[in-house]
Amino acid sequence: MMDNNEFEKIFKQHLAADQSRLDRIENKIDKLADTVIALARAEEKLINLETSRIQVLGTLDNHEERLDSHDKRLQEGDVTLNTINKVFWTALTAAIGSLVVYFIGT
Repeated sequence: MMDNNEFEKIFKQHLAADQSRLDRIENKIDKLADTVIALARAEEKLINLETSRIQVLGTLDNHEERLDSHDKRLQEGDVTLNTINKVFWTALTAAIGSLVVYFIGT
């Protein structure tokens, strides 16, 4: 049979092997925890980027609406300006025609 010293020696070797195995498992768990934390941070960054993208798109939509509104106003102003231009030239032509008739008629 084994005496106490041999039994104690084998028991210590077994404990050392188990401790080594537990240390390796603990290191792997630590690496997994670090990876999970990194994934959570990456997910948070993606959520922030998506939120920023939605805000930028909203701002662009607002600017596009404002530009469309200004474009409509400019087109209305262009129609008004063309009408004023036609009325001016028609009035000028009528005035010149009236002057010509007045001077020729007298």
